[in-house]
Amino acid sequence: MKSFQYIFPKELQAVPKLLAEYGEKCLLYAGGTDALARMKDGINSPELVINLKKIKELGVVKANRKRVEIGAAVRLADLPTDVRVRKFPGLIEAIESVGTIQLRNMGTIGGNLNQRPRCWYFKSSRFPCLRKGGESCFAIYGENKYHCILGGYPCYIVHPSDIAPMLIALDAEVEILGTKKSRWIKVEDFYVLPSQDPLHETVLQRDELVTRILVPQKAGLLKSHYVKFRERDSFDFAMVSVAVAGQLNDAVLTDMRIVLGGVAPKPWRARKAEQVLEGQRMSEDLLLQAATEELAAAEPLEQNEYKVILARNLMKRAIQQWADAR
Repeated sequence: MKSFQYIFPKELQAVPKLLAEYGEKCLLYAGGTDALARMKDGINSPELVINLKKIKELGVVKANRKRVEIGAAVRLADLPTDVRVRKFPGLIEAIESVGTIQLRNMGTIGGNLNQRPRCWYFKSSRFPCLRKGGESCFAIYGENKYHCILGGYPCYIVHPSDIAPMLIALDAEVEILGTKKSRWIKVEDFYVLPSQDPLHETVLQRDELVTRILVPQKAGLLKSHYVKFRERDSFDFAMVSVAVAGQLNDAVLTDMRIVLGGVAPKPWRARKAEQVLEGQRMSEDLLLQAATEELAAAEPLEQNEYKVILARNLMKRAIQQWADAR
């Protein structure tokens, strides 16, 4: 790891200016659980590291009648006990599924949303993969057990965030600050597929950072649930995850939003499944139909066809558990 300058700005407006000046030679640091790993792996070799911990507004949770606002640098471990956040049970479940308590004590919600891919070809200095500016995705013919089955071409990463799928199911937004202005976009629109941009996972421009996550208060009226399947129960990234939000009245499903994790380069909105379920009386056959239609477009690689079956079964289980929850 080469030497770098390390600064603690106190004013939020100073950060976009530094990002604009340094570009790829600059790295944002809050919890550091992903940033430090990228530096150790040689993915990032910054000249400047910006520690965000002294910017007070990034570490605050606020609420009004319309929304709950979570600062991007709020620690994950602090959110499950916050009464303003506890009204979203699925979000609490997603947060508590992240890593270990030690990681949640350091990691931040903004950092979780901005994680880089888990892919070992991306992380290894030996492989000049497509996402690092190379010419091909080595996972296509290589070790691809954990790679995507939906939306992959030309790069077959999966997005590692647990929290992003649930935020999309809750119709949340992020505030993005740049040198000229701030903007609000849906979390669903924050991520891009490799066909749109093979080098980046988000729409963030060179001078921009995420400052707040906004969850609409009306989402608290929905039932929400998050289910994650991983190889190791104690800690791990999701092989497949399912976020569910919606309403169930007299066994009729309405306002359904279902988002899959671990199956695509970005959190995958299961729109086909939602269309099958919307306005229908819940039944086991209906859940099977919804899951089957959603996964019909899956294109597994040589070693990850199991994900199609796993995603279909986990979607059924997640919706059933969501329906059974009080």
